[in-house]
Amino acid sequence: MAELQALKRLMDAARAPLRDWPARYPDHRAMGVLCSDVPQEMLHAAGFTPVRLRGTSAPLRYADAHLPSFTCALCRSCLDQLLGGELAFLAGTVLAHTCDAMQALADLWRMNTPDSWFVATVMQPINLGTPAARPYLLAELGRFRQRLAGLAGRPLSDDDLWASIALYDETRRLVGRLQTLRDRLTAVQFFAVLDAAQIMPREQFNPLLAGLLAALEQIPPRPAGPRLFLAGAVLDEPRLLEMVDALGAQVTGDDLCSGSRHFYGQVGGEGDPLAALTDYYLQRPPCPARLQPAHDPGRYLLERAREAQADGLLLVLQKFCEPHAFDYALLRPALERAGLPHLLLEMEHTPSLEALRTRLQALVEMLE
Repeated sequence: MAELQALKRLMDAARAPLRDWPARYPDHRAMGVLCSDVPQEMLHAAGFTPVRLRGTSAPLRYADAHLPSFTCALCRSCLDQLLGGELAFLAGTVLAHTCDAMQALADLWRMNTPDSWFVATVMQPINLGTPAARPYLLAELGRFRQRLAGLAGRPLSDDDLWASIALYDETRRLVGRLQTLRDRLTAVQFFAVLDAAQIMPREQFNPLLAGLLAALEQIPPRPAGPRLFLAGAVLDEPRLLEMVDALGAQVTGDDLCSGSRHFYGQVGGEGDPLAALTDYYLQRPPCPARLQPAHDPGRYLLERAREAQADGLLLVLQKFCEPHAFDYALLRPALERAGLPHLLLEMEHTPSLEALRTRLQALVEMLE
């Protein structure tokens, strides 16, 4: 079908080297982001296209002179890309206040970029359950709004913000529809579409995804294999997804920071756009780097896996990522009590693919 050409275009966008971004989107200005807690709608309202920076498996050339080997692969790889010049096309970079490594990365980013480079950290509250969390975050987004206005050379009006919120809400709505059709796609294809959304201008992505959805609705589901639910932080190793597909498994749901978690819910609302964004970020399922006293990570993950009718759970953990490692200590007892088979994979910058394949194959065979 002609509409399935949209899938090829989206996968090409997801796989294209970041250094080719200016040639692919010459009418857009890119702003790098390193976390889904960054309010990308505000960047878009200021005239920038948010581009999520991701790690690669390319050999490190410069990062080891700045970060110790026990820093996660995401921080080391992104810094290496910056120092190697691959990210010179960006107008700047925005980080979120999460872990110590990301905070150190923000300082290194400032030290190794020109004064003209925009570098900002959005300081979201750590304890999301306190009465002060909402007024604090509302004030922080107001401060960020002023910084962006200074960079853009114009005020960020409420109309600008609402237009960007509507565009990003449309992406989240379309991705929600895609979730119901993920049995039409391989794991590689599905996550490539989500990767494309975090790289492409949404004005181009949304029509492509709408066309793809129309095509997917006309084709039957793929043959079903063992059903897996993926959870964890950022998944920057597409070869793991290739293994899942090659073993005949099916990913029926996920809670990855670079996957479905990034497209949670809707902002919507009316009145003050910053208030709507504040409520949205406070109501999202919390990242392990934040505390929400009412949130039980074990119960939450089990509910999500059951909704996806998963036979087993695959936890993908960036090695040396302390917040997610501590979170696993809370998850594991709940998973064991529920009797849900699960496998924890620690991902390194250059993982042993054969070791990953062996362990993953053992899980899939146990679920068959």
